[in-house]
Amino acid sequence: MNCLICVGTAERIQCQGPWEERDCPDCGRYRVSDQLILALMDQGQIFDVSRTRGWLDSRRMEEAIPSIEAHEALLVRSSGD
Repeated sequence: MNCLICVGTAERIQCQGPWEERDCPDCGRYRVSDQLILALMDQGQIFDVSRTRGWLDSRRMEEAIPSIEAHEALLVRSSGD
């Protein structure tokens, strides 16, 4: 399985609700809402890897497994746009 942030190899974690959860050696453990994943695919966008990793690190101070929802996404256009 791939990391939803850096596209590296990551473990998919089973979770309840409308989420995809991953544990990536580089990005850590996190959840991304299904709604956001669909929006990313639909709009041809990707995460800004370094900004997203920084955001996840700051969120881990408040919660063990941070969740990225559509309204919180740090996105950049994919290359070629």
